[in-house]
Amino acid sequence: MTTVHATLGRVAERLGAAGCATPRVEAELLLGHVLGTTRAELHGASARELGEDDERLLEILVSRRERREPLAYVLGEWGFRRLSLRVDPRVLVPRPETEIVVERCLGLVRDCTRPRVLDVGTGSGAIALALADEHRGARITAVDAS
Repeated sequence: MTTVHATLGRVAERLGAAGCATPRVEAELLLGHVLGTTRAELHGASARELGEDDERLLEILVSRRERREPLAYVLGEWGFRRLSLRVDPRVLVPRPETEIVVERCLGLVRDCTRPRVLDVGTGSGAIALALADEHRGARITAVDAS
């Protein structure tokens, strides 16, 4: 068994060697996911030892990321605005640029009490869900081929 601190170093080194742009951050996100904790909380638990099940799961996730599978797919979720969305290879990972679409739409419906919004080709639903979350009166219809 290894400690959180040692594991973070080892995983970051592997991800760096695989060409990941932010290996330390990704190591923290992966280990935090496995342990059910945040990146910040990991640093307070650096002496904690990982159990065998944790090490096995982490190895699977790190191997997937080393093969350059998008981190969001490896984690199975991704943050978008105030939301955490489930994602997998069937949808595009919400990008920061997509937040601009939400901001512009919110600006257009700001003065409407109950706007009706149609999101065609919704994919992960990021835009529709963010609009529903941030404009409580909005009536959202989101559709996709799948």
